[in-house]
Amino acid sequence: MTIANILLAHGSRDPGWRNPFEELLEKCKKESPKKIYCLSYLELCDPKLSDVVKDLLVNNHKITTFNIHPLFLSSGVHVNDDIQKILYDLRANYPEKIFNLNEVIGNNSLVTNAIYKVVSS
Repeated sequence: MTIANILLAHGSRDPGWRNPFEELLEKCKKESPKKIYCLSYLELCDPKLSDVVKDLLVNNHKITTFNIHPLFLSSGVHVNDDIQKILYDLRANYPEKIFNLNEVIGNNSLVTNAIYKVVSS
């Protein structure tokens, strides 16, 4: 089984906004060089999630599973509706592949504890 991990951020027209996400991607690749990591955006900039999946499969047809990591602090319309629609389309286009949507990072106590440390210091 070959797994691809896709970090999914919101997106912005400001290219500088992307820097922390690109740094996170590079850290993931450096710390886990045997794993596949990519970055995608929901809107306002590229690459989009469906484009990343397509490109990954062109370059590695052995990928069986896509773990999507939404880099959002909470679930809202984007997570509950927009991303679900994209996943529906991906599953229809690639029925032999598995698409897992992880919880938003804001639901992880490591993240909320780190935020607390920043705002309380």
